[in-house]
Amino acid sequence: MSAELKLLRYLQERVNKSTKEYEGRAAEQKQTELGGADAKQLSGKQEKVELLMRRLADKLAKENETEDGR
Repeated sequence: MSAELKLLRYLQERVNKSTKEYEGRAAEQKQTELGGADAKQLSGKQEKVELLMRRLADKLAKENETEDGR
């Protein structure tokens, strides 16, 4: 479980760093086709991290239920 948490934390840190870099760009850069593509790619990465986090939370909840039911 620890490895999963570390990986998730690493992915979240990378997404956060990319988000800050994107937000730091000038408005003109964000409005180009490349800027739009970057935003779409970043959004996809954020969704993947969210999905992984939800899966891990569900897994932990099931493990806790199993332990409590023993």
